[in-house]
Amino acid sequence: MLSGPDIVRVAASDAMLNGAAVSPEGRVFSSFPRWTETLTPGVAEAMPDGTFKPFPGGAWNAWSPGDPTQDRFVAVHSVHADRDNNLWVIDDSAPHHQTLPGARPKIVKIDLKRNAVDRVYALDADAAPPGAILGHMRVDGRYAFVTESHHGAIIVLDLETGAARRRLGHAAETRADPSIIPVIDGKEMRRWDGSVQRINVNLLELSPDRGTLYFMALFGPVVRRIATRALIDPALDDNALARQIAEVARVPPCAGIAADARGTLYFSSFTENGIAALDADGVRRLIAQDPRISFPNEGAVGLDGYLYFPASQVHRIAMFQPDRVSRVALPWEVLKFKLPQT
Repeated sequence: MLSGPDIVRVAASDAMLNGAAVSPEGRVFSSFPRWTETLTPGVAEAMPDGTFKPFPGGAWNAWSPGDPTQDRFVAVHSVHADRDNNLWVIDDSAPHHQTLPGARPKIVKIDLKRNAVDRVYALDADAAPPGAILGHMRVDGRYAFVTESHHGAIIVLDLETGAARRRLGHAAETRADPSIIPVIDGKEMRRWDGSVQRINVNLLELSPDRGTLYFMALFGPVVRRIATRALIDPALDDNALARQIAEVARVPPCAGIAADARGTLYFSSFTENGIAALDADGVRRLIAQDPRISFPNEGAVGLDGYLYFPASQVHRIAMFQPDRVSRVALPWEVLKFKLPQT
């Protein structure tokens, strides 16, 4: 086992969590997907005592089947905090990855100064076709970039007009490699029926100058990059865009990418129970490895120099057990450790 940094618990919950976002003020939020039968708030904030408090509160955190979906968190996939002190909630409205009739995938912007929802962006069928599963997102001024993992595409959302456009929806670079079967703790990651989940482009991150978007399928094996100016250029069709994609590095299956101010990328390497760093010179190195880092998912680098990330234990939930009995070791945790200074 790698001798790495001290790992500290930030907060824990008996409800499944799969993401961690850190605001400029150091507030920590998590996404709670509806992938198990346990009641979930959708989004919650980590408290100083290590518990979670539903956020922003009220009806947003209290959806039940049959309730309206446009003003409640139905099935939150991830959260992201931007530089302007906003929290973005990605709600694919697909509990257990099953399309909910009448519900549209949406992105919710929450103003952290007011702790209140500022705007809801519901995606139409052109941007998010039937069966669409939203993955992760990043924000660059006027535009947001969102992965759509079922069909495979990057959605460009104009935050001023609300217009959304699918990009690279027919590109090989946004498709998963069906030959990859992740092995975690010595076992192949298969669903209860023996099948392997195929997840197309899912992870993404922006460079510090916001000029480059990195992206990859959940199981790898390649992280790629493209200029953001190309993605937002309406004059470029998908064929022209695909020619601008470049390969960055080959990586093992990962469930999250986060970047620090220097541009170092940190990968949640779930088959290694660890966190890996990819420097500007293209060298990948494992910087933390520990049994507690059980299926690390999307994290974020705080201004305090810590990497915050969830141990989501996805491979242990009932969906991935042949007898459909959960093997999760409660509680689910958000962890952190100090990043090395280089």
